[in-house]
Amino acid sequence: MYRLVLFDVVNTLVVDSKDVSEYVSESIRNIYGRIIRADLKRYEGQTSQNIAEDILRHDKMPEDEIKAKLNRYMEDLFYTYYNVAGHDRLVLLDGARDLLGQIWKKDVTIGIATGEAERIVKFRTEKTTIHGFFKTGAYGNDGKEPVDIVNAAVKRARSDLGIQSSEIALVASSPYLIRAAKKAGIAAVGIANAGYPESDLKSAGADLVVKSLKDRGKILSFLK
Repeated sequence: MYRLVLFDVVNTLVVDSKDVSEYVSESIRNIYGRIIRADLKRYEGQTSQNIAEDILRHDKMPEDEIKAKLNRYMEDLFYTYYNVAGHDRLVLLDGARDLLGQIWKKDVTIGIATGEAERIVKFRTEKTTIHGFFKTGAYGNDGKEPVDIVNAAVKRARSDLGIQSSEIALVASSPYLIRAAKKAGIAAVGIANAGYPESDLKSAGADLVVKSLKDRGKILSFLK
């Protein structure tokens, strides 16, 4: 059994009950002063920093201005997310709580590796009452590229918990994070319950691909 299992959150464990792209548009307006309509479906699985940079580059904003305000933008995201979606229902995907519980019972540490801002992730996991499962991890604040985030999670696991790369697996629904896991030297399980087909997850290098978190037996068998 792997000693640490990292999870992406959005579209892997939790989904919003509506399109929340407006919160990104709002933070771009607040911090960069540009009125741009964001469409998060185009950027599924990418990091918050990468999404903002891509949107602003397409709007012809100079690179130095993008980078200068990026930390402020990441801090602002929680407030705009709360304004747009804070009172809406969050949906915990079928099989999520059961899988987390089964891994927890095996005395395996559970963590997070995700491209979204940390405070938004915490809000999501607290609202869906799964926050207590997670003991370590890395977030969109920790890097711009998915591999930066996975490497940050691996580094924390090593320094804080004494867990090595060979003892870590990532569960995610995005080929971006699957590819990052393989670059970081850890195992990867792809969950084809979001916008990416099984073929994309396999092409990204996933060691196992399942249709949903309800394929608990296959996932647990791989992780043992």
